[in-house]
Amino acid sequence: MNNIKVKIDELIDLISKQSEITRFNEIVKAMEQNELINDKITQLRKYQQKMVIYEAKGNQVPEEAQKHYDELYNELLEIPLYNEYMLLLEEINNLYQDIINIIEQELNKDINREVFGMDES
Repeated sequence: MNNIKVKIDELIDLISKQSEITRFNEIVKAMEQNELINDKITQLRKYQQKMVIYEAKGNQVPEEAQKHYDELYNELLEIPLYNEYMLLLEEINNLYQDIINIIEQELNKDINREVFGMDES
């Protein structure tokens, strides 16, 4: 079990050194200090909350609300820093999903070998 902990720590260290991760962290810090981005994100979240309330009550989101939400989102994407943030977020999520899939596959192989005597090489 201790060996697994060491391997997990090594994996975390390796991931944290990826250029995408370091750049993402830099962008997050920069965005935290950018009033324009923070204001637009706050407005966007308010519209998201309103839209969720409409949908939760079984109502259709008013076209005007959806339009304003889309406009805010597009304005955010026009800001290079936010656009890069969204692109990196997608890349990092894909990286994590790939890692999870690899770990699951290897664990399944080990389980099949140990429990069922099967080798899935």
